[in-house]
This record gives sequence, structure tokens and C-alpha cells, in this order.
Amino acid sequence: MKRLLHYGNFLCLPLILAGTALWLSYGLASFRGKAGLALLLLGVAGLAAYFAGHIARLKTKNSRLNFIFASNLAVVVLLIVAIVAAVNYLGVKVHKRFDLTVGKVHSLSDQSVQVARALKKDLEIKAFFSKGNSGLEKLQDLLAIYRFHSGRIKATVIDPYLKPELVKRYEIKTDGTLVFEYDGKSTRSEEVSEEAVTNAIISVSRQGEKTIYFLQGHGEPAPGESGETGYSEARSGLEKLSFKVKELVLFQEAAVPADAAAVIVAGPQKPLMEKEILLLGNYLEKEQGRLLLLLDPGTGAELKPLLARYGLALEENVVVDADPISQFMGGNYFMPVVAKYPQHAITKGFGYATMFPLSRGLARINPVPAGVRVDFLAATSPNSWGETNYEEEVRTEKITRHPEDKAGPLDIAAACEREAGKARSRIVVCGDSDFAMNKYYFFQANGNFFNNAVSWLAEEKDLVAIAPKVTAPRTVSLSQGAGRLVFFYTLIILPLLVFAAGIGVWLYRRKL
Repeated sequence: MKRLLHYGNFLCLPLILAGTALWLSYGLASFRGKAGLALLLLGVAGLAAYFAGHIARLKTKNSRLNFIFASNLAVVVLLIVAIVAAVNYLGVKVHKRFDLTVGKVHSLSDQSVQVARALKKDLEIKAFFSKGNSGLEKLQDLLAIYRFHSGRIKATVIDPYLKPELVKRYEIKTDGTLVFEYDGKSTRSEEVSEEAVTNAIISVSRQGEKTIYFLQGHGEPAPGESGETGYSEARSGLEKLSFKVKELVLFQEAAVPADAAAVIVAGPQKPLMEKEILLLGNYLEKEQGRLLLLLDPGTGAELKPLLARYGLALEENVVVDADPISQFMGGNYFMPVVAKYPQHAITKGFGYATMFPLSRGLARINPVPAGVRVDFLAATSPNSWGETNYEEEVRTEKITRHPEDKAGPLDIAAACEREAGKARSRIVVCGDSDFAMNKYYFFQANGNFFNNAVSWLAEEKDLVAIAPKVTAPRTVSLSQGAGRLVFFYTLIILPLLVFAAGIGVWLYRRKL
């Protein structure tokens, strides 16, 4: 018992440290926090009793020195524990996330964060995932990030094999289905990705539904066509963004449909009729319309007067890009690859390339009409030019720049806005229609560029598509000599130095 009392100060110190850590970490609202405070008070009381019982001993010189040493040690230990406890407390009370990856693969895009924070009511996400589903861990990580940004998002994982009644109620057909419920509306998705989740949230939380029309009747590829030259992937991408997609034979109509959020004219092979151009002009100017024009070289001459009112001109050339980066990315002389973009809502956050096979150049009319703003979205490299004798050079296989060919960089995509009073219309023009076809839709950011353009036209800034996030391997390339140096240093030299140091310490201690 005397030995226990003699070392009472050392016995009380762990009680104080443990009690302080529990109290600061959990607070008095939890049982652990209350237990921590009790341990802290017990340790302080025990330490006070120890000093009171040994007051006479502490008056001697040796005891005072020992006390000072022990006190300093205790203060250092207390400071370390206090720092650890404070960090632990902040970790419990203040939730912060840091994504140090280069591609920000553990973060949401600005669009997704905005959508999550805009929720006015609770959103219920029911995830029908079995325990053996390989996508369950990815889903839980993704939903955790969404819940961090919005307390309105509630998620429940349901094992379809254990809850057959819910499977029947929600008509679940596939293991890995997500059901989103918001304010009496519901939608579902079988894809686990940020883009799918964000667009499902938009689908159930957005008021109303917007329709996108593809103009037909001039040899344009149909939005439902699944071949390489079709637009079925573009249609699917728009539907994932919660748009309705319909076809429009305008020369059979008296006007552009009233529910048209935007009209897409993609790759017409024959000129549009005068009536159609008149209806499109009325739609833009009187109905504050939105128009996406994908016009290949040699087409669209009948649309030049309409585009002139928006400050834009179609150049009669074919872009030739001799930049080696384009060749490296899979392009060729007539397939320019764009990797840098100006600041615009359509290209915001783009870090990926787009390819425009067989494109024409665009130019700003000078002066630009009053009330019109023209922003170029994509340009070719300085090693490009606008070829005016394309067919002859392809036939002779001699690609040569002539003095009359316009020097690059060449603008190949543009966004135009025209304001007349309170009315505002928008046009996006691309000098190529192939980039959005099924064959090229999934090349880097081609699909994102198309979806972003339509979303901007429809004034659905939340629906601007999310560029894919990829992880690139980080490797270090060493020369043969550098590799040998690393090998000898880590496996031979460094162990020998440690061994020699150990022998030296052993020999020194033998002399003591």
C-alpha cells in the first residue's frame, strides 16, 4: 500500500490524460464524455492528495529537483495529449474534406455541389445493392460526398435478397438500382457515377421538363440512329440530362413547337427551305429561341444571312492541322484536336480534348451588330490553316498550304447571344457535325462539349455535363545507372552504415 501511495502521482497522471481526451473528444452530451470528466476529476483529486501527503518530502533539495523534473515531464506530456485531444475534438465537431488527388477523383464538380445545396426538401435515395455487388463500396463513397454537401440527402442501402417486398413495391429488376424520391416525384438509375446521380437529382427536383428538337428532312442523321454516323449516343446523353428529345420536320409545321427549349440542326446534306429559315428566324427573335448549328464544310450557305445577324460568318474552307499533338491524340491533318479552351460556361472546367473531324473555320463579323456578343469556344493550333482547295489536294494526296489559305489558329466553334430589349436568343455554331456522332461521341470530351452546348442553350446551367475524372498512373523513369545507384544505396550502403553505427555504439559502451 505504501508503494502504491509512493507512486500515486504516476498513477493519477494516466487518469488525467485519459479523462481529458475523452471529455474533449465526446463532450458532456455522451456517456463517454461524462466518464472522461469523472476520470479527470478523480485524477486531479488523487494528485492533490498525493502532494498534500508528501509536502514534508518536497521541502528537501533532492525531492524538489525530482519534483521539478517530474512536473516538467508531466507538463510536456499534458501538452502533447492536449494537442492530440484538440485535433481529435476538431475532427469530431468540424467535418472537412481534402482531396489531394490530381484529378480530384474524390470530389464533386461545382455543378453537383450546386445541385445538392439547392435542394429545398429531403431527397430519399434507396439503393438496392446486395452485399456481393462490386459497386456497393463505390456507391457508399460517392453518396458520402453528396451528404457532406447537403443534409437534405438521405440514403438507405437495401439488400434486394433480404427485402423482397420492397423489390416488388419499387419494381426493381436489377441488382444495383438507385431510386430517387423527392416531393412526390421519383426516378431511377442503374449507373453509379457522379453524372448519373446529379442528373437524377435534377430530374426529380426540377420543375417542368424541357424538350430538344432535332431538325430532320435534309439528310441529317436521325437521333435514334445507332450506326456510326447516327446520333443515338447524343440523344441518350441528353435524356440522361432529363431532356425530352424529339424529331422536327419543320417544313410541315407552321412554327417551331412552343415547347422547344432548343432546336438542333446537325449535319444537313441539303439546303434548308426558305420557309424553314424564316420560321427559325422568328423562333429566335420573337420566341427567344435557342439554336445549335452543326454545319460541315460546304453546307449551310442559306443560313449565312441569319448568322450575320448574330455576328458570325461561315468560312468556305476545311481546317488542316499539322500539329503533332493532334497526331498523337489520334487525329490527322483533317481531324484537329482541341485541348485548350477560352473561359465560357460551355467549356468551364474542361481539362480534356475534343476532336472535330473535317471541320470548317468560323469568323466574327466586323463590326458585330449591336446587342450581339460572340464568344469562340474552340480553336485549332497555330500549325493549322484553312484549306480552300481541299478536294484537289485530297485527290492528288499533296497537302500544301498556299498564300490564299488562312493561317491558324482557326476558330471552329462559337456561342452567340443577341439581346433586343428584354428578349434574348442564343446560337451555338460548330464547323463540324461528326464530333457528336456515335463514332466520335466518346472521344475524350466530345460528348461533354455537345451536352454542355445544349444545356447552355436551354439555360440549364445545372445540367452542364460533368467531365469524366480519370486517374493517371504516376511513374518515375530511371536510367540504368540511376537504378543501380538506388539499388546499391538502399540494399547495401544504407544497411552497412546502420550496422557500422551499431558496432560503434557497442564498442563505445564496452569501454564505459
